[in-house]
Amino acid sequence: MNDLQLTRRQFLQTGSVGAAALLLQNRLFPNLTLNEIAAVLPTLPQPTLGSGTADFDIDRVSALLGAPAAPAPVDLRAFFLGPKAENADLVEQLLLRVYRDYVFWRRNFHPEDEAAIEPEDQRSLTYENCVSRFQRELFILLGELKSDIPFYSPRYIGHMTADVSLPALVGYIATMLYNPNNVSWEASPVTTLLELEVGRELSKLFGFGITPDELANTWGHITSGGTLANVESIWVAKAVKFLPIAVRAAAADLNVKGLSAGQAKKELARLTAWELVNLPLAQALDLKEQLVVNYVKGHPELPTDEALVQVNERLKQHDILSLGDHAFFSRLNGEDALQPGIMCAPQTMHYSWVKGPGAIGVGSRQVVPIPIGAKYRMDTSRLRQELERSLKERRPVIAVVGVVGTTEEGAVDPMHELVALRDEFAKRGLSFSLHCDAAYGGYIGACFRSATGNFRSRDEVQRAYAGWPSEEVYRSYAALKEMDSITVDPHKLGFVPYPAGAILFRDGRVKELVAQEAAYALGGRTARQPGEIYIGKYILEGSKPGAASAATFLSHRVAPLDENGYGAVLGQTLRIAGSFHERILKFARTIRDEFIFEPLTLPDTNILNYAFNLAGNDQLDVMNRFGLALYQELSIDPASPIQNRRFIVSHTEFSYETYNPEALRTFLSEKMGVKGSYLVSATELSRQQTAGQKGYDNVIVVFRTTLMNPFTLEHAQGEQDYIDLFFEALVPLLRKARSAVQTK
Repeated sequence: MNDLQLTRRQFLQTGSVGAAALLLQNRLFPNLTLNEIAAVLPTLPQPTLGSGTADFDIDRVSALLGAPAAPAPVDLRAFFLGPKAENADLVEQLLLRVYRDYVFWRRNFHPEDEAAIEPEDQRSLTYENCVSRFQRELFILLGELKSDIPFYSPRYIGHMTADVSLPALVGYIATMLYNPNNVSWEASPVTTLLELEVGRELSKLFGFGITPDELANTWGHITSGGTLANVESIWVAKAVKFLPIAVRAAAADLNVKGLSAGQAKKELARLTAWELVNLPLAQALDLKEQLVVNYVKGHPELPTDEALVQVNERLKQHDILSLGDHAFFSRLNGEDALQPGIMCAPQTMHYSWVKGPGAIGVGSRQVVPIPIGAKYRMDTSRLRQELERSLKERRPVIAVVGVVGTTEEGAVDPMHELVALRDEFAKRGLSFSLHCDAAYGGYIGACFRSATGNFRSRDEVQRAYAGWPSEEVYRSYAALKEMDSITVDPHKLGFVPYPAGAILFRDGRVKELVAQEAAYALGGRTARQPGEIYIGKYILEGSKPGAASAATFLSHRVAPLDENGYGAVLGQTLRIAGSFHERILKFARTIRDEFIFEPLTLPDTNILNYAFNLAGNDQLDVMNRFGLALYQELSIDPASPIQNRRFIVSHTEFSYETYNPEALRTFLSEKMGVKGSYLVSATELSRQQTAGQKGYDNVIVVFRTTLMNPFTLEHAQGEQDYIDLFFEALVPLLRKARSAVQTK
């Protein structure tokens, strides 16, 4: 078994690229194919990998390597630095090891080279002055940073920001020293593979595939955040939506015959623009492949690469991303004329769903907000009405967006119902891409995955997480495998440093629709190997840190995306959220003679919304003033040291215009003791105020608590945990806020 000790370098020195690739797949990249790994290894004869190749005996080497050991369940206390930096010594040792290893790497790259900085240089006056200035400015910066937000503390229960995992922290710093740029494998031969592996891991989490070959048909990568991931999903959805029209035009130019599409396999030239833009995503991509295959077969005199270049260049002359909206739609007239395309998203959508369509040319006003129900989830009956209207009026629907973990409420839209609507309307002639914005809630999917990768039963999940989830939430997560694209943010519930969002596509062929070459970054005419990956060619961003991919990769290695890894970490936060909700109800009974304290709904994830009112007050404007006065005592005050705040929360406002007013009025009247009729539109509010009427407002002030910290239920002071301390701190602050409102 000594062969087990062979390293990647030793394999390469013997010319065994295939064996080295298998070693890397076995130990680091289990979700990549051997060809993808081999393509970025040092220049050696590149084999087509498979059993019985001349390069190596894949079966023998596989047997020698064996299966990698399954990781032990993650220990929360080893996964984070700790609220009081309890793991400081461990992190210091690791970071010192990282730095020393990096220095060793520098010193041993051509050790025959002479030093550029001599000892006498380091003793010069100018050198010492520069070092002194550096140290002085560093200490000033360190001092200022002490006024930053203590996201690591269980006393911070505000926005979607928390501590970072130790693997992510150390992995980020270690890789940052090397400064890889993941725009091209030539600038990041290692972290490009790490990024691809992370994309495959996340695709596997959501059920897009299991084996490396299945996952190779997907496409996923790291972005700067959820906003850019959402924008990229719009970019791709728009390209796919109007692709068939470009194929029809290119086929006519190239005189390619015999293409057909649609349920009836109608001849392409006879399909109208309306029929073409309503081909389901897979059929639209299949149609493009028909064009390419038929053109290549029809021109045997051309080298295959040249034929491919010709057909793709012709497509570029007709696709909407190349032409721009005005030129593209100006070509469509008569029966082919199309109305502007729309998108549908819930009222609870992130603001990137307004910014993104504006940036991509869809238009922010073409985003139709779908009302929510009482549990702050998209009302799919209202979505159905919008889709029926679009079908009747022949208005293209580019995409429908559902959210898993809304920004303000942590709500989970009924994704299974969206899948059913997509499939139903596709049969009726109205197709659209289905995107899930799981920027926040995506990682919670790990709670549903067993250590073997299977989707767990609801009973099993509920036993593990104190009764969570509801039937609706369970079915929503089960439906994620049917999405066309998904946004998920490692820098949220993945506990990875910023910037680290991610975008995933179930059908990886979509990336070719947005591909752009840059010879200086992507290789130009340089011969490419099978499986080579050029991330920058297919994304909106250019340069981006390979450190983000490495941080995510290492965190996933220590805590896999299953019940024993991230499921254990996030399952604890779900238990905390359930406990917080239950204890709000109990605590509220102890103060009901003075104050009303109510959660909006049982949380779908680990975010809670709640509101306060004065007992006996039925006016909304007074309730809101009271809430804001209390918030002043629980928020960041730039003029006051952060240590003066016992707890830090966030707040939001649910407005008449952007939320379902009937659901909000019901909450006010049934839970808060406020007349629902006091919630009015901004126009009506102005009219009432002009008339001197009181009690009215067009928003509800709501508190938001994000329970990302897994240490919230630990003993903080004596037998009290942090939830106990929060309720203890509330009583005097509620009375102070009441005094502030009553004196006005």
